[in-house]
Amino acid sequence: MNNENYAEPQALDTGEINLRKYLDIIVRRRWMVISIVLIAAALSLIVSFVTRPVYKARGTVMIEKEPNILSFEDIFQIETFRDDYFQTQYKLLQSRSLAERTIDRVKIWEKKEFSGKKVATADDLKNPVFKQKLVDKFLSRLEVRPIRMTRLVEVAFKAHDPNLASDCVNALFDSFVDLNIEAKYETTEQATEFLSQQIEELKKDISQKEQELQNYGQEKDIVILSDKETTMLDKISELNKALTEAQIERVRKESYYNGIKNASPDFIPEALNNPLIQRLREEYLKLSREYAKMQEKFQPEYPEMQRLKAELDSARELLQNETQRLVKAAYADYQAALKKEISLKELFEQQKEEAFRLNSSAILYNSLKIELENKKNLLESLLKRQSETGVSARLKGLRTSNIRIVDRADLPLRPDSPRKVRNLLLAIFLGLFGGLGLALVMEYLDNTVKSAEDVERYSGLPTLGVVPVFDEDATLNGHYYAYRSAEDEDEGKKRKIKDRRPVEPLEAESEEEPRSIELISHFAPDSTFAESYRSLRTALLLSGPLSSLKSLIVTSPLPNEGKSVTISNLAVSLAQMEKKVLLVDADLRRPKQHRIFNLKNHDGLSNYLTMGLDLTRMIKTTLVPSLYFINSGPVPPNPAELLGSDRMKGLLERLKAAFDFILIDTPPILSVTDSQVLGRMVDGLVLVVQADRTPKEALRQSREIIDLLQLKTYGVVINALNLDNRGYYHRHYYRHYYRK
Repeated sequence: MNNENYAEPQALDTGEINLRKYLDIIVRRRWMVISIVLIAAALSLIVSFVTRPVYKARGTVMIEKEPNILSFEDIFQIETFRDDYFQTQYKLLQSRSLAERTIDRVKIWEKKEFSGKKVATADDLKNPVFKQKLVDKFLSRLEVRPIRMTRLVEVAFKAHDPNLASDCVNALFDSFVDLNIEAKYETTEQATEFLSQQIEELKKDISQKEQELQNYGQEKDIVILSDKETTMLDKISELNKALTEAQIERVRKESYYNGIKNASPDFIPEALNNPLIQRLREEYLKLSREYAKMQEKFQPEYPEMQRLKAELDSARELLQNETQRLVKAAYADYQAALKKEISLKELFEQQKEEAFRLNSSAILYNSLKIELENKKNLLESLLKRQSETGVSARLKGLRTSNIRIVDRADLPLRPDSPRKVRNLLLAIFLGLFGGLGLALVMEYLDNTVKSAEDVERYSGLPTLGVVPVFDEDATLNGHYYAYRSAEDEDEGKKRKIKDRRPVEPLEAESEEEPRSIELISHFAPDSTFAESYRSLRTALLLSGPLSSLKSLIVTSPLPNEGKSVTISNLAVSLAQMEKKVLLVDADLRRPKQHRIFNLKNHDGLSNYLTMGLDLTRMIKTTLVPSLYFINSGPVPPNPAELLGSDRMKGLLERLKAAFDFILIDTPPILSVTDSQVLGRMVDGLVLVVQADRTPKEALRQSREIIDLLQLKTYGVVINALNLDNRGYYHRHYYRHYYRK
């Protein structure tokens, strides 16, 4: 077989779509994007105009830390958390208790906006569920925002009524100040009450002790203590104090001794905090590390190792001697303190016995007297504190607070929402973003062929030509291609005619425009569509020598992709070169060419293959000069067997000798095997795909079948391509402009 006209399949391109492809997708699906943007904008406007306006009132309050004018921490023993102070105040502004105070102050239940369609009654106010809902609604509209790097807090409230919004903010400020003042002086009042109770109890106790002292003096006949007894008591007191100090000193030195008595060069307790010891310890550790490091490299007999070992032993001995010296000194101090304690204890016992011998009653009397004086001193201190707390409590009437209202809420003049312009811009942005995203998603989900790049990517075959989509809006050649009847002219409408049957041959010479793209190369030779088929003709003729392009089949991956229209217009374009062209309708399952040429479907190819019909009766003339036609004939039960028969091969050989070009219309290559059988009998194959219809997987499978059967393939024709795609529109526009 001659392969000169055969287009070698190209390697499949699996590269990613570039930026220009994304722009092509957006341009092709621009109406989807525009529709979504318009819908989003319309919904935004509807919502903005239907939604009831909401007003937001704003105010500012300043929160300072509480100044300690009167220090009561020593009385109340209250632990404060100053680091969390401001966070606590922010939470108080949003607390439910403060919200309830504000609701009661404003009487918010009287507003239908909060209570519902009906004004709340007294029974509703007693209902805890109703009150809880009011608080929830109030807090949901409240905003508290601390201003950074300041002690200011901005408070905002939303409401449909602007007066209500400002009243709620101002009432919240007043309630917050009241709450702060009450909390500030509540502890002071409790302290004052506590001090009063303690003072009363202490006065009663003092009175009782005085009576006991007087009764005891009368009972023991004690008038006044002598100087000797007073001196004895002073001695006992001094000895007791000295004994206590000696015991403390003995315990301290004993603890120190116990902490260092096990000290060694390898273990120096923390208690042994001596600069000399620390220095010797550091020197010893340094020599130990050097010795261990050199031990990894040298033997113990090495001179340097011996010298270092001697220094290490010397440092260890010095450290041990100094440590033992300190341990001995600590032990000596401990023994001395112990002896002193024993001596003072013995002396104290002697003095105590002597005091008891002198006058035990007088000592007890003085003890009662001292206890009474202590209680009087305590009473004096409590009275002083009571006076201070009284002054602090009287400050409450002045309503001094660390909370200051900086800006009260004014009446909002403009609604905070809905913001029509902002909502519209946001809707347009979201609509555009969503439209672009949906367009890309739809493009990703759309698994159909759309361009020559897709053809080359998924089949590896070149694109021979591109045929624009045919509809009533196709005006690239300056006029509409839809057929216009007299009735349409009267109504002034341009509509698409669904009846795609061609006119009678006798009417072909009339001035009426063609009804469809079928035979448009003959009826409208100056049209862009006819030019597209001439471009396909040129691509085929330039693909190799004419001697190798005598016969070819035109097929498609799936039905209804325009192969019959393509082959009929291609045949017309070849005949216009004054070449003798034969068009064979080999689609023995669903023939169509006889309807395109307005001929009866009898005495056709199936009759020849089954009954040996005479060749001259089978070949028919058409309305196109130099174009001859063999119709399919009646539909047989075994089309594939007939097309693969020896008679079909012989027919093709006879026809090649009589015609310059033989074009064969065959069924889809993926649906049946007819095209596959005929493909091995002809010089080449042309595959037709329809843009936005033929699945990419079908094109890939067609390529696999062509490779498997080793069929000669010239390339692919893209049918019904939308010229709005970038590149194609400009190419056809410039071609039309040049041909004007």
